[in-house]
Amino acid sequence: GILKPIGKEYIFQELVNPIHNRKDNQVTVSLTVEYIDQQTKATQVSQFDLVLEKNGSNWKIIE
Repeated sequence: GILKPIGKEYIFQELVNPIHNRKDNQVTVSLTVEYIDQQTKATQVSQFDLVLEKNGSNWKIIE
């Protein structure tokens, strides 16, 4: 499903340990993204597991 906006002012800080594996025209990616919360100055950490598929010359997130 699609995530709803959280309504916070986060600033991207960095990608942490992205791991990717390619099989045919798909790539699976596991990664952690660190953001800084503008209001509290705390680090917000989000983890993602994605499946990307090549469509022509572009990559599209399918999962």
